[in-house]
Amino acid sequence: MSHTGPTNRNSTIHHHIERLRRSLTMSDPADRPAPGAAKREAAVLVPLLERKGDLSIVYIRRADHVESHRGQVAFPGGRVDPADRTLLDTALREAREEVGLAPEWVDVLGGFSTMSTLTSGMAVAPFVGLIMREVTFRPDPNEVAEVFEVPLAALSDPRYRGSYEWKREGAPPSRYPAILYCGQIIWGLTLRITERLLEIMGAA
Repeated sequence: MSHTGPTNRNSTIHHHIERLRRSLTMSDPADRPAPGAAKREAAVLVPLLERKGDLSIVYIRRADHVESHRGQVAFPGGRVDPADRTLLDTALREAREEVGLAPEWVDVLGGFSTMSTLTSGMAVAPFVGLIMREVTFRPDPNEVAEVFEVPLAALSDPRYRGSYEWKREGAPPSRYPAILYCGQIIWGLTLRITERLLEIMGAA
């Protein structure tokens, strides 16, 4: 019988992190300038957290009273603010505002190419960051209903795969692939970013 001890788990985490650091956008994320608030562009932070020797991804569930994507699972993030110098600035600022995650606590590993949301057509720049210390998240109730974590093993487990029915206004409902975990529904852009991350780490 084989056992996965702490040393092996730590080695796996290190492998995942270094693979991400090599595979994500090689240019300095700070070199990606923010387009200005007039454009429909946003940025999100995909926070990774080591928990009991394994990696988890941190998600938020948006409040039910926000203007867009209400009640949906997402990553901390939002639209570009006029004061943001880069898209990374946007992602880190939003993470601080939405869940109380200070930028200096995050080791930014890199970013993905911009993706678009299904519901609003917003162009979103995702950045991946490793949280470097123990944190207690402080969700802003005006924007965030809940902060939760999902282990990588669960995200890549077929038992948690299913579908979600979503209806665009004036159109018949459609079903979309989803991860269904502990009552949370991860779908749309959030699922696509998650799957890209798993693919890079070889955990898909």
